[in-house]
Amino acid sequence: MKKKFIYIGMFFLAILLQMSFLPVVSGEKVFGDVVLMFVLSLAILEGFDSVFFWIIIGGIFYDLVSYATVGQYVVVFSFVVYMVSFFSRRLSVEIKGMGILFLVLFVVVATFVSDLFFLVMPGFSARPLDLFGQAFGGFRFFFLQIFFNAVFFFTWFCIVRKLKKIS
Repeated sequence: MKKKFIYIGMFFLAILLQMSFLPVVSGEKVFGDVVLMFVLSLAILEGFDSVFFWIIIGGIFYDLVSYATVGQYVVVFSFVVYMVSFFSRRLSVEIKGMGILFLVLFVVVATFVSDLFFLVMPGFSARPLDLFGQAFGGFRFFFLQIFFNAVFFFTWFCIVRKLKKIS
């Protein structure tokens, strides 16, 4: 039970970093998604069943804080967590050997799926495919986003894994 309260606090910390600290540090464009990477690391280490309820609650709170349509982040988080949970049960996901490659692949896919979802989501009005590159900010922005997401992910992954071993 104590661990769940710590996870809630970490979720709020991730939202706080995403909404207040990163925009100031990075200027206009925010590179990376701290909250998505926290959810991803939690899903890999804890599993879909134990994280799903908290993703719904946290996603709704994140929607409210970020002035997004309520349910957007819930859908993104749920889809990413289910997909990653499905594959992480079948693959070795440790920070050694091929596990690192799988973890980086999860980060790339989660980043792409999140960006793609917000590109075609009805609330954002579907954009023509020729604006696809602009929506992602070009390849340079997308690769920077993946790099920062990987840094955020491995930071959260190590923290959550250490916390899981302690409790």
